[in-house]
Amino acid sequence: MSRGARQRPRRRWGFWPELPRSERDRGQIVEFTGMLPFILLVFVAVWEAFLVGWSMSYTTHSANEGARVAAVGGDQEEVREAARKRVVGSFADDENFKVKYPVGAQCDGVGPRDPDCGYVRVSIKPPLVFEGLNLPITVSHRARVVYEGKG
Repeated sequence: MSRGARQRPRRRWGFWPELPRSERDRGQIVEFTGMLPFILLVFVAVWEAFLVGWSMSYTTHSANEGARVAAVGGDQEEVREAARKRVVGSFADDENFKVKYPVGAQCDGVGPRDPDCGYVRVSIKPPLVFEGLNLPITVSHRARVVYEGKG
């Protein structure tokens, strides 16, 4: 082609004429705006799954720590404090964190026997997205107390 010759406009395959860039991008903006609530919902669901898993980890560790203290002769308050030391933040609040270590008449065979005799059970209510709100479920774990013999 010579320098002065005009180039012929390029033809698009198809029936629709070439649209300006601003009009072509309009559909993408609408699509993103429509999908944004679903993207946020998926993000919140993944975050909740993470918080429930974190609660499970806390309950396991704190129940094991409580069982260790109970094994060497700790009373209910010592077991509760040892278990609480393994949990931080809003997970350790009084309304979210419960420790059960039945002893005495509940486990001596007098009357109905508690199914958690010989175990330390820790229960935590996982938070719902932010601190202060809780899921309506409870995550719990129990650890067997292996009593140490006098030696």
